[in-house]
This record gives sequence, structure tokens and C-alpha cells, in this order.
Amino acid sequence: MDDARFEPLPPSHGVRTLAGTEHTLANEVPLAITINGVNHAVMMVSPVQLDAFITGFLLSEGIIAHHRDIHDLEFSREHNALIAAVTLANRCHQPWLQQKRSLAGRSGCGICGLESLQAALPELPGLPETPLPDTHMLAGLRDQLRPWQPLNRDCGALHAAFFVDYQGNIHHASEDVGRHNALDKLLGWQHQQSERPEGMVLLTSRCSIELVQKMVRSHNPTLLTLSAPTQLAVEQARHYRLNLIHLPYQQSPRVYAASAHSQLK
Repeated sequence: MDDARFEPLPPSHGVRTLAGTEHTLANEVPLAITINGVNHAVMMVSPVQLDAFITGFLLSEGIIAHHRDIHDLEFSREHNALIAAVTLANRCHQPWLQQKRSLAGRSGCGICGLESLQAALPELPGLPETPLPDTHMLAGLRDQLRPWQPLNRDCGALHAAFFVDYQGNIHHASEDVGRHNALDKLLGWQHQQSERPEGMVLLTSRCSIELVQKMVRSHNPTLLTLSAPTQLAVEQARHYRLNLIHLPYQQSPRVYAASAHSQLK
């Protein structure tokens, strides 16, 4: 990152309502991503953990296989927008050009706007069978979440993704106005570690097919969500052997998809 040119934008702003009360609102900014000098996408993001977001976004889009495929990453600011200039390894550049698609900038659905069903529902390599976590341990996860969400605590309206070990301890969290972005930031953090941590991913948002695809592409076998999944997400999770578990409020965990029936102890 070129620190001499990059001026980060604040993740939140204080705003006064018409009634005269002061409130803190989350910041949402356009981030233009260029790959080897070619425009790729404009995403609306919360301006925090941006290097992890770029890594996770490129991984979950299938553009790179490892964070080392990014040879250089520079951020710059243009008024209230950010620009990320990515230099990819040659082995990733040509395949990316062949499947390049145009993304409309948004913080919502990651599939709407694709040009073909094949692009929206690609056939991905399945995950290896992974035992389900101990569902009794999962029941206490909600109580751990608040300290890991400082932006949501101050602003509200932000999604979060958490990395949880198999003993039920949270090790990292990412926040963003977009649920896909929050997951990409977490995946980027995971892949940037010197030794990739193994565990589970917990999302505060509903689970749709795009999030299942991101889990499969990043080789993460267990997804926990605070909101119920869609029917297509469940079908895809079962197809790819992704453990998919919903953690309802004040109710027992619901297992919608499982690749193996034994539980971790």
C-alpha cells in the first residue's frame, strides 16, 4: 500500500437529526478495483480492513487461488471514493480476462447482473467431509458477538463475519455495510495468516447461495448463520458437502446440511 498517497476515510460520521439529536452513522464509500490496469468492479464498502477485503474478494470470485497471487496492491483516494490498484500474477491474469464480467457497484446481491446461468451457478469442486461441531457449544456463541462489533455497536446497520475455532472461541471479526463484503474481509484475513487457521465461519446475515459459493471457493467446511438460509442455499450446501447451521435466537441450533454425521468433541 502506498501510504504516502492514501488517506483513509473514517468508518463512521456523527450526524445531527432534524430533531437536533446527534447520531453516529456508518460510512459507505465506493471502492474502484482495477486489475493489472483494467477496471474490474466498483463496490460499496465500509472503509476498514480494505487489504483483507481485496484478498478475500479476489479469492471468492475465483480470480486468485492464494494471496501470494497478488504481487502488488496500492490504495489511493479520489475525493470521497477509493481506488485499489491490484497487480496479479501472470498465471491469474489471462484466465481472469477470459471470464471477466462487469459488476455493478452495490452492497447487496453478488449474483444479480451476471450474464449467464453458468456464471451464476458454476460447478465448483466439493468440500471434503468434515464432522459437525458440537451443537451444545454453539448455543453460547451469540453472547460473545457484541464486543467484536464496535462499528455496529456505535452505528448499527452493519453486518459481521466471525472466525470461530472448534471449541467455540471467536478469534477474529470483520464488519461491513455489505454482508458479502464482511465475509470477503474475513476470508482475506484467514488467507493472509502465515499458518491458515482452521475452524468455522459465523455470519450475522441471512445465508444465500452466493455466501455458500464463497465458503466452497475458500475451502471453509462449516458455516454458521444467525438468520435462516434460503432453500437454494441449503440445496447447494448439501451438494458441496458444506456444513450449514442456523443459530436461532433463544432456540436450539438447526442443522440444514452436513457432510458427516459424527460430531466434534
